[in-house]
Amino acid sequence: MNPLRVEMDSRPWRDATALHWLLAAAWWCLCVGLQLARWAICALLVLGEPVVRAVLVPVAFLSFLVTLIFGFLIGDVRFPRWGMLAFSVSALILYWLYLGLMSLFMTLPSHDHER
Repeated sequence: MNPLRVEMDSRPWRDATALHWLLAAAWWCLCVGLQLARWAICALLVLGEPVVRAVLVPVAFLSFLVTLIFGFLIGDVRFPRWGMLAFSVSALILYWLYLGLMSLFMTLPSHDHER
């Protein structure tokens, strides 16, 4: 048996194994990098949540009160009651969207697989 032939036959197997380990390491680095990015984004969202809540919730409440008083109780015809009501609801929806975005980054992947 020719020794060069044996060496040539085993070389593609070694290259495939090295490529497999290289791809596995690259995949692991990508997963770890994505988790680190998710943690950083989650931390920024959690730190910013009190500020967003302190701005959007009172704006929504006060604009709703102004709409009730000037738009419906006093009944000023020049007051944009439906626009102010839409502004109030939009402020609350923005806050809820912020909470939803926070929950997307805070959820942990489930490892419970049905067997």
